[in-house]
Formats: sequence, C-alpha cells, structure tokens
Amino acid sequence: MVPTHRIPVVPHGGRPPEDDGPPRPPCVDLSLSVNPYGPPPFLRAALLRAAREADRYPDRRQSALSTRVARRLAVSGDELVLAGSASELLRCAIAGFGAGRTVLLPQFTYGEYRRVARSVGARVRTVAMPHLRLNARRFAAAIPRRGVAVLANPGTPDGRYLTPDALDEIAEAAERRRSLLVVDESYLPFVRDGVSFGRRSDAALVVFSWSKTLGTPGLPLGHALGAPSVIAAVRARLLPWSVDAVARQIGLAALDAERWVTATLERVRRTAEVARSQLGSASDAHYFAVDVGHAARATASLARRGFYVRDLTALGLGRHIRFAVRRPQETRRFLRELERLGGPGGGRGVSPLPDAHDGRLR
Repeated sequence: MVPTHRIPVVPHGGRPPEDDGPPRPPCVDLSLSVNPYGPPPFLRAALLRAAREADRYPDRRQSALSTRVARRLAVSGDELVLAGSASELLRCAIAGFGAGRTVLLPQFTYGEYRRVARSVGARVRTVAMPHLRLNARRFAAAIPRRGVAVLANPGTPDGRYLTPDALDEIAEAAERRRSLLVVDESYLPFVRDGVSFGRRSDAALVVFSWSKTLGTPGLPLGHALGAPSVIAAVRARLLPWSVDAVARQIGLAALDAERWVTATLERVRRTAEVARSQLGSASDAHYFAVDVGHAARATASLARRGFYVRDLTALGLGRHIRFAVRRPQETRRFLRELERLGGPGGGRGVSPLPDAHDGRLR
C-alpha cells in the first residue's frame, strides 16, 4: 500500500460554496461540467419527501429505485447497482479488481482513477495521447493480464467520444486477458447521438453519474451496469446505506422528469455545437480543452474578468485550460473574453449562439 501522504489530492472543477468570510465577486463558473440548467425544478419537492424519511434507515438495495432504473435500461436487477456517487462505484471497481495489480489509464484523464489505483497499491500504466487523442487499438493492446483498464467516454479533458464498436475491441482484449474494463459514461448524455456501451460485454463495467445530467454535483447519485458476478463484487464493497433518502428521492423524481432532462440537454448540446465550431475543437462533449499558451496566467486573467475555468497544469497540460459551456448568454460572453486572450478562434469573430432561456420549460 502507498503511504497516504504520498497520494496527492486531485483538484476538481467548481468553486466551493461560501461558508463564511466576505462574499466573493460574481463569477461565471465554467470549470464545472454539469447541466447549467440545473438544479431541476423538482428538487425542492424531492428534498421535502426525503426529510420525511430521515428517521428511518434506507433500504440498502434501494429496491423501488433499482427496479425502475433496471426497467428503464432494459437490464435485470443483478446487472445493476446503485450507489451514492459514480466516484464510489469507480473506487469499488478499481479496489476490488485492481488492488496490487496493474491499472491501465489514458495519459490524460480524470485524476481520481489514478488516485484510487495508487491508494490500493496498484501499478499505474498509461497509454500516450498525442494531440489529446486516445487510440482505441493502442489502448486495447496495452490492457494488462488480470488487471483493470479505466477510461471515460467521452474522454476528459479532451471530450472525444468512442463508439461502441471502438469499445468492443477494447472489451474483447480485456476479456482475453481476464481483466475488467471500466467505462465511465458520466458525460455521455452531453454527446449528440452518443450510445451507451451498456451490457455489450461481460468484461465491462459501465458507470454513470446522475448529478452531471441533473446539474446537482452537491447531491450525487450513480449507477453501474455489468455482469452479475462483477456487480456482486462491486456491491459487496459499497458502504452501508450508500444511497441515502435524498439520493433516492432525487432518483425517483428524475425518472418522472424525462421531458425536463431531454429538453435541457438539447439546449446544452446546441450551445456546445456553436462553441465547437468557433474553437475548431474535436471535442464531442460540452467541455473543451483549449491551448492558451500558459494555463495559470490565462486562468488568473479570466478570473479577473469574472470567469472561472479549470487550469489543467496539474494534469500535465500546462498550456491548456478546460471549460464547459453554460447558458448561451454566459457562453457568448466567455468566448469573447477568450478571443481577447488570443485563444482559439481569435480574430474570427463570435458565431451567434442560441437564444438565452430562463430555464423554465413550457
């Protein structure tokens, strides 16, 4: 095991809430890659219902919610597990199948994968990503024997989407080498026409975060799909009552709010398409890794102008920042500031973004 003092804390997007001290100046937070139209309108009622359950222990298996999610995803109950967050599911999978073994990662990816792997004594191996592109065939060839391979789809911070056919090759390699492939699809709903890898392979565990779609990072909920034996192993490592009353009620409400989810995600995708065109980006998602020359200076400069972005220096990309689109008016203002910094699209003008909305659906 690696001593805890040698496992660095992974920086995340999003400004922390202001608990005390003087209020900070208004800032548009583009470092957080969640649905900018959240939290959803049904949240208040869901929280009130959860409060009425606070005097009881939650159902460990979350039978009612699990049954409805399984039906929606067309899987059996033993192919699905719910948890308090996607991060908890990722931790359980990496710890359960990768402890003391080899964990394969893309060169640039979500930092928690490496952190969890190191915490359980796994050897971390990476696959190079020239031009921020992961080659599926190269990744498949590097999968270890009796280990774990983890990737996000779409990737982060690059936003590139791998089709199920591309993932099939990786999953087949994992199956041959008796390894587990973990596919993190937390941002998949933001990819137009993105298709989940779902239950295409018994060698794969597919993880999903509800809070990204709902715009509720402070109230997480996650689920994973996989072969019954893999799901049982993951479930055995979950904390008791992983899904609390709040997560349960939010999940049940979200299943009844498909219209709100569908409509808001479409707005985000439209805004991302315009930003993608202006930036000339290869990202398929609603977030972009942008070469600004010097990430720390650009991050500080944008903060002074009221925009909070993610500095990717800690990820090994000292020239890059990452931002996610917000609502159209905010995104339009940010792209103008990015042009003034001389970033991608500078001098080409800002393409018109979709009209702003007030966030209410009719």
